[in-house]
Formats: sequence, structure tokens, C-alpha cells
Amino acid sequence: MLPVAYEFIQGFAAEFGAVECYWRESDQSFTGFVAEVWFSELPSEFSTRWAAVVGYSILVRSVSSGPGSFAASIPCTVPGGQVSLGPASRGSRLRLG
Repeated sequence: MLPVAYEFIQGFAAEFGAVECYWRESDQSFTGFVAEVWFSELPSEFSTRWAAVVGYSILVRSVSSGPGSFAASIPCTVPGGQVSLGPASRGSRLRLG
């Protein structure tokens, strides 16, 4: 599963009524990023169309808090210039802007 450009995910999600979309560093991949996409209703049409266009299925989870009732974390690449590296040190993290 290859990451998709964040800008594409954001636009695609907006077409299907996403209430919020942002990117963050992945909790599961130290070097990767995910787009967090939130919906107020189960996004069945979004998920079906995503699989048809991008070529893989995504997991949508029901959440008890946040900007919507359903959320999906989708691997993404981030817009250029949005990630700045701090001073190099063991265990340093990325600062997201």
C-alpha cells in the first residue's frame, strides 16, 4: 500500500462530506504520515469509491470522541515544506507545521 498525496485525500474526502481532514505523524510507522479523515455518518460511499480509485480498502472506525462519529487513517505523503527537522539527536522527533 503506497502513500497517497495528502492534497488528493483532502479533496476526495471533501467530495464525500468529510467534516475534518488533517495529517499527522503515524503512530505505527516512525517514518510515515497518515491523513485523519472524519465523517459524521458511516462513509460507505467514500470507502467504496476509494477502493475503486486508489486500489486498496481502508478501515473506517467508529469513535466516541472527535469531530465526527467515524474516522479513517490513510497513509499519505505531506505537502512540501510542511515538515521541519529539529536538531539531530538520538530519539529526536519531527515537528509538524
